[in-house]
Amino acid sequence: MRSDLRTGSLVKQTFVGLSLFLVVAFVYYESPIHYLTDNAYSVLMDEAILVHGTPDMSSYQVEHGQQSPFINHGYLYTIDLVNGRLLYVYPWGCSLLSLPLVAFFDAFGLKVAPRGVYNVANETEIQAAAGAIFSAVVVAIFFGTSSLFLSRGWSLAIALGAAFGTSMWSAASRTMWPQTGYLVLISLVAWELAKMKPRPLLLGTLLAWACFARPQASPIVLVVSLYVLIEFGLPVFLKYAGAGAAWGSVFAATMLLFFGRLLAPSYSTMTGFSGLLPRAEGLLFSPSRGLLVFMPIVLWTLYLAARYWWCLPQKRLAFLALAVIAVHITMTACWGGWWGGWSYGPRLLMDTIPWFVLLTVVGVRAFLDDRQLTMQKCSAVIAAAMLLLAVSVAMNAPGALSSTANAWNATPNVDQYPDRVWDWQRPQFLAWGVVLPRRHHRASSDRWR
Repeated sequence: MRSDLRTGSLVKQTFVGLSLFLVVAFVYYESPIHYLTDNAYSVLMDEAILVHGTPDMSSYQVEHGQQSPFINHGYLYTIDLVNGRLLYVYPWGCSLLSLPLVAFFDAFGLKVAPRGVYNVANETEIQAAAGAIFSAVVVAIFFGTSSLFLSRGWSLAIALGAAFGTSMWSAASRTMWPQTGYLVLISLVAWELAKMKPRPLLLGTLLAWACFARPQASPIVLVVSLYVLIEFGLPVFLKYAGAGAAWGSVFAATMLLFFGRLLAPSYSTMTGFSGLLPRAEGLLFSPSRGLLVFMPIVLWTLYLAARYWWCLPQKRLAFLALAVIAVHITMTACWGGWWGGWSYGPRLLMDTIPWFVLLTVVGVRAFLDDRQLTMQKCSAVIAAAMLLLAVSVAMNAPGALSSTANAWNATPNVDQYPDRVWDWQRPQFLAWGVVLPRRHHRASSDRWR
């Protein structure tokens, strides 16, 4: 009987998770703003691999130009000639993860380069679908992680809140940013750790791929590795490290073979700690890039963590989440282009969303276990969450629905006038207006990585 109950619960859980994925993917895909930026030509690379067995795109006819953003031998800034090969110069991890989807679309006749001629509209269409699917997978993973600690209702609420009250909607799902694939991988890492019985080989594999998709993850890997060693012991750590090192060697050899360096050519050096505090302040509070401005729901998460710190379940897990968030914000603040180029809201901080979700789950568990909380105080805490979530959804909606909110970056160019992100008289989240028809596309020159 008990086994039947468990099977029935698992079936219901799977059904809810799958339904959540389908609904969120549909909304993400139908939200009208989709575009190409740092990911332009990444799908063409996939097609070159599928058709010719190489990432070299030299056999395709692509657009040329003389001025920015055509800066690499007359090619768009995302591709360049390297040792006679035309290569995508951003990290390859997300592009390689997209190979099965590109193969699927190719089989049904949607090709990036029909008859060998690159078609920007086709790539935008594929990336719109891929971005929606990958991001919806992340939301489903959030549901699974939450279900380890909370009821189905609470898990669904947290997953939907993350889906539409964060940069998942306004940035990650708009296109296949390098971060979009990374979010799938790092969300699975958080889920594995939350289970308290992680599979070390899988964990090492996920983190190695996360670094390949987004090299900025390297400091995060060090933090997670320390946690694995302390929490699960040396035998688990050695298996985890071995798997990571094996994959890392493959990725390093790949980069050295094609580029002669370990990192994709698009990466530059950090600015350093000079000016760190003003940049960190901008990442948190600026009206057009601030995390707490666009996702005020995280204030509720931080409140729960602080309020119940001494009685949090899995306190080490909560500490890990906070440490990863702090490290990523600090690392991003060490770059001169902390505003993230032509994007909407705190795009460069969407890497922290899985860790905020994990922290929320642990905090909500402690909140629900508080038997001394009166009904009035309980209602006040939940009402505060609903209010902050509503504001967060309203703040992120323009990034997915409004063309003028995205065009805010261009007038004047935010990369040339970055002080605009501090302008409270004309913040990006108030740049509502014309909503474009579905499948809007453009290529922007976000030259900071």
